[in-house]
Amino acid sequence: MKSSTKIILTCLTFVLLFSGITVYGQDATPAIPIAADQTMYEKFGMTPTQLFALMVTFTLLLVGFVMSLSSSAKNILEFKSSKMKSGSKIILALVGLGISSGSFAADGTATFVKKSTFSFPDEAFWAFLILDIILVMIILYLKAIIKNVVSEYTVPHKFIFFKNLNRKLNDSIPVEQESSILMDHDYDGIKELDNNLPPWWKYGFYLTIVWSVVYLFYYQVFEIGNLQAAEYQAEMEAGDLAEAEYKAAHPELITAENVVLLEDQASISQGKSIYTTYCFACHMDEGKGGIGPNLTDKNWIYGGDIKGVFTTITNGAQNGMVAWKELIPANEIQAVASYILNLEYLAPPIGKAPQGDNVVE
Repeated sequence: MKSSTKIILTCLTFVLLFSGITVYGQDATPAIPIAADQTMYEKFGMTPTQLFALMVTFTLLLVGFVMSLSSSAKNILEFKSSKMKSGSKIILALVGLGISSGSFAADGTATFVKKSTFSFPDEAFWAFLILDIILVMIILYLKAIIKNVVSEYTVPHKFIFFKNLNRKLNDSIPVEQESSILMDHDYDGIKELDNNLPPWWKYGFYLTIVWSVVYLFYYQVFEIGNLQAAEYQAEMEAGDLAEAEYKAAHPELITAENVVLLEDQASISQGKSIYTTYCFACHMDEGKGGIGPNLTDKNWIYGGDIKGVFTTITNGAQNGMVAWKELIPANEIQAVASYILNLEYLAPPIGKAPQGDNVVE
């Protein structure tokens, strides 16, 4: 065995022996001082029984894990050479010592249960904690042993697998057999090998040919898919629809700065319905005017574009126009303003005489 391995095994032996002494010595002073006025289970917010059950369960799980790893390590080390058998015996002996120490600790704990149903001394907590740390060290050590032994057998197989895969993908000839594919011609001492095209490149090239045929028939012959111009137009329409839906869901985003004139039939119909509910009393049917001015002519008192009409409906006016922003959402104000600007002109005497100096062309 190497000197470094002997040192590790010796240190592990002392650690395991120390663990047995620590578990047996229940009255030993804890390694980490604790406040005298508060016990460990109080610090964790548990009862003594709960903390005791938690520590016992965790320790038993670690012991079971160590036993499982030691069994695996024993089976793996049996495949090692005779030179490693002496080292494996020492390792297995240490594993057995660790298991026996854990078993002794479990036995001591079993006796301790009867005495500590309603009490769990801090000394016992630190004993369990030290034992758990030692068990974790054993687990890590066994894991390293198993990993090192298994890697000696698995790594070469991995290299062989990738080597064979590379050879299949490239259809290459081993160097020692290159004379079988050497061509006859010689150019100034330069000779050529008659290698096959790499399969990955060849089949990739065939795939591009198949894809080009599918692309041609899909886009050009059967016109199933949209070409770039049509796809752009469809995306723009989808974007406009999404923007309109978002604005409809968030009417507070529409202001006099970003309001637009709506001309689709759905918006005009919505605006007409709102007009009938809120505006008919003053401006009469079809906007011909009553108490309020005629909304169909080109004369406006406060502004006749979409921004002016939207602002007047929202904030009201000095001539008695009510501010509707508290009752009508901004998107509905936009709809009714668009409806008003799409009304047909009703001349006097059907419509009221023009009012206002702001003439819209």
